[in-house]
Amino acid sequence: MDRAKLKGYGAFALVFVLGMLIGGAGSRAMLQRRYARLFRDRFAVFEHRRLGALSRRLSLNDAQEDKVRVIMSKYGVQRRVLTRDIMDRCGAPLRAQKAQMDAEIRDQLRSDQQSLYDLLVRDSNGHGPVGDAGPLEPLP
Repeated sequence: MDRAKLKGYGAFALVFVLGMLIGGAGSRAMLQRRYARLFRDRFAVFEHRRLGALSRRLSLNDAQEDKVRVIMSKYGVQRRVLTRDIMDRCGAPLRAQKAQMDAEIRDQLRSDQQSLYDLLVRDSNGHGPVGDAGPLEPLP
């Protein structure tokens, strides 16, 4: 093979590899932005998916989709507040029942067991790790 052909193949391979690297970097950046948006505001992602489903099922044109988006954003904050309020109110009886059950269990424990149980309850309520309680033993 002569040198000109080798240079041509080398240039082709270089362009191919650079294209792969640039394409991969661009895809990664796009996905990072999409995931950041997803984890920043899950409610907004839900509304975006809902709009997409409405658009597909109703065959909305671009103008209709824009108007529906404006309507959904107009009510979005109020819907979030109402949803949060419903979740708080509906969960109150369950939280009260759990507190009563925890108190009855706690009454059956020794003082050293009570402190460990308090850590376990705190952990199960999402208030942080168990700490130095050690590994949990399996239930019988």
